[in-house]
Amino acid sequence: MKPKMLSVKFLILTLLGFAMIGTLAGSIISGVVVSKNNLEKNYLIENQFYAEKLADTTNSLFSTMLKSLTLESQDSEYLHTDSTAINKELTHFLDSTTFFNSTLFVDSKGKVVASAPEVNLKGIQLNTPGAKEALIQKVPLISQPYISVTGRMILLISVPVFDDNGSYLGFLAGTIYLHEDNSLKKVLGQHPKHQNDSYVYVVDSHGDIIYHPDPIRIGENAIENKIIQKVLKGENGAQEILDTKGIPMLAAYASSANNWGIISQTPKKAILEPTIEMAKQVCLIAIPFMIFVFLMSLVMLKKIVDPIRNLSFYAQQITVDSSVPKPLIPDWYFELKELERAILIAVEFYEKKIINVESESNLDPLTGYYNRRSLEEKVNSLEMYSIILLDIDLFKTVNDQYGHQVGDEVLKYLSTLVKNETRESDMCFRMGGEEFLIVLPETDIGTANMIAERIRKKTENTISPSGKPITVSMGIGNSSETANHFSQLLHATDKALYQAKQQGRNRTVIANPIKIEN
Repeated sequence: MKPKMLSVKFLILTLLGFAMIGTLAGSIISGVVVSKNNLEKNYLIENQFYAEKLADTTNSLFSTMLKSLTLESQDSEYLHTDSTAINKELTHFLDSTTFFNSTLFVDSKGKVVASAPEVNLKGIQLNTPGAKEALIQKVPLISQPYISVTGRMILLISVPVFDDNGSYLGFLAGTIYLHEDNSLKKVLGQHPKHQNDSYVYVVDSHGDIIYHPDPIRIGENAIENKIIQKVLKGENGAQEILDTKGIPMLAAYASSANNWGIISQTPKKAILEPTIEMAKQVCLIAIPFMIFVFLMSLVMLKKIVDPIRNLSFYAQQITVDSSVPKPLIPDWYFELKELERAILIAVEFYEKKIINVESESNLDPLTGYYNRRSLEEKVNSLEMYSIILLDIDLFKTVNDQYGHQVGDEVLKYLSTLVKNETRESDMCFRMGGEEFLIVLPETDIGTANMIAERIRKKTENTISPSGKPITVSMGIGNSSETANHFSQLLHATDKALYQAKQQGRNRTVIANPIKIEN
């Protein structure tokens, strides 16, 4: 029997077919493995960056809360026993910040003198853990979570209050209701990858959950979790874990300054969907090109593979180095063009998100001025400068007489007036309440005094939103003539401002020089 003859054409086509099918299969498998590994690595890196960023943000948030309470505790209202006046001041303080759900003033015996917004706590003896700790320690404190007298799970942020003789009067505190809308939730509740079921939660130094997107979990102790044990030791890192429900997670963790743990995690299943979709897209694109390769050989193969490789390298490197040049994708390659566009949109989105968060954290939302957080950073870059510390005279009267809305309009009016009367190079800061700071680079004390007087006269001769002019008192200091450290300069200028108030307000006082240390 004559053997069946096979043509060279058939053998070549068969060999090429097997080679292409094998290549396709190998490409899909290797692509899936590499993509899966890269996605896992990228999610771990992104989660770790985000956890560390939130840890810094949380530190700044609580630091600002304590500074705000400390500044408020110096108000003279707390030196008296008039609970009505104290309640009014507490209400004003609560309305002027977004930090706390409620505020209260407790005397040295542990009895509530006044509270806001709830007034029915007056006279109640506090035996809660946070109150006891504040009374014993007599220092600024952030409590562990506990159940308050109102039945809520809260954090108590407190500072001691002393009279002019140094006698302890009690403590001023703000509370955060952990199961309700609060400032902590606003900071931590916006995870940039929420669409793939990623989320963030926070534990305190005992492993108790104080923030979780699922409110039921708040208050639960998670100390048995291995990464919780690591983060409470002050460690930062990222790894794959199983959560309490047995779901694989790509988790990253970072420790904050007050020994809290921030955990950002993404379900591992989030990687499977894009990996499977990538495999489908490869097949849909590669099969037509298999026929094309039969006809056009290796030249077109190179044209197909190179853009994909360039884009994958770009996608891999852009998360590490934002200066990586954009790959050149042929105009005819529609699918890859769309993928490139999606990557560029995503990169731009996250860059803007980070820039916006950093910018907003350094600006006062009411006046648009810099806040205290950015003060030292701005000043440290200057060699010689003067400062003007100004305060609205009798501003409490404006709030009491016209309401806080008019008070806010007065603050915005003054901030605009000051901006108009200062130079483009001058920097304006809101120090808190009705107190502002102007930093004048490369400006001597005489020029600073001239600018301050111009502002003061303009203010006393201009109708404010309250329907009549306001006045301001000012203190002036210079970095080379007054003090050689910014903290000393600010302290001396604050004393000058106090002298301006004591001398009858609506005046400018130049700070006395502090002895300069060599």
